[in-house]
Amino acid sequence: MKNDPWSNINPSATDNRLSGILADKSNILEFYWAKDTFGNLLFVLSAPSEIIPNAKIPKLQGIDIAIGKYGRNNQLIFSLESKEYKDIFYTLCMDLISSTKVLHDEEYAVNTVLYRLDKWQHFLKNRRKIIDKRQLKGLAGELLFLKNYLLVRDSAEAALSFWKAPLQSVHDFEFDNFSVEVKTKSSVNSIYISSYEQLFSELDYLLLYVATLNDSTSRTPKAFNIYTLIDEIKAVISDTVLEERFENLLMQYGFVGLEEYRDYWFLFVSDEFYEVEEDFPRITDLPEGIENLTYRVNLEKCKAFKADIKLLEKAGIRNEYS
Repeated sequence: MKNDPWSNINPSATDNRLSGILADKSNILEFYWAKDTFGNLLFVLSAPSEIIPNAKIPKLQGIDIAIGKYGRNNQLIFSLESKEYKDIFYTLCMDLISSTKVLHDEEYAVNTVLYRLDKWQHFLKNRRKIIDKRQLKGLAGELLFLKNYLLVRDSAEAALSFWKAPLQSVHDFEFDNFSVEVKTKSSVNSIYISSYEQLFSELDYLLLYVATLNDSTSRTPKAFNIYTLIDEIKAVISDTVLEERFENLLMQYGFVGLEEYRDYWFLFVSDEFYEVEEDFPRITDLPEGIENLTYRVNLEKCKAFKADIKLLEKAGIRNEYS
């Protein structure tokens, strides 16, 4: 973890007291980075007792949350239980700070914290590990399609509603009578099909969007990381409520803002669309007894299925990036 706000905090010298520093002077809530006498890493929210309820607090894997008391204030005390969750713990803390930063009502801000904790409970319960580089590149492909094609043809609210991958849908996007499956590749001209259903759709049309992304570095002109895309999409959305919806979709996808993701840089090379029709190279029948199937499709054999301009226009897509 590159940012460690606990590194300059000494363990508390007194039992039943904490040693800490204010996390954000501009926030309406008092958040503290802190340590106890044992040097455990803590994050503390201190607020008037009447607005921190003694209700059931969500349980988070690897992180303990307790209600304490200091003077007239109640405290929510977050304690890191396992070092393997340190990056996620820091990200959770920063999420609570950022989600309340622009709020001006203390009680509403506390309720926002509790709401975010419910989201984190769901995330940590269903995601046992962070997403890997291959999954991160796949997410980058989906965000490129969202930014370059949907956000230029629809309202931000509509475009976000079309993104189905975070909801565990079969296809990554669905709109009008089109399904869109997003794939990324590098120099090898083939794509990985991770489930039998990906190349079939109940809608009228199924498009395969393939983005060629090479691994890169921060020193390469036009290279980007996942945060570049997220920030660009937020700039287009430009609405607090919709930005929160976007962040929730990212969390449902399995993405939380870990520092290590900043080290993965990609370079966009080109993209292309294919129409998955009857004769498209795909496995059409599963033999009896086969429950799951993964395979690769050689795109050199798919040139006849490249989507023509009339079909893309029908989908409202203007492919200016190939």
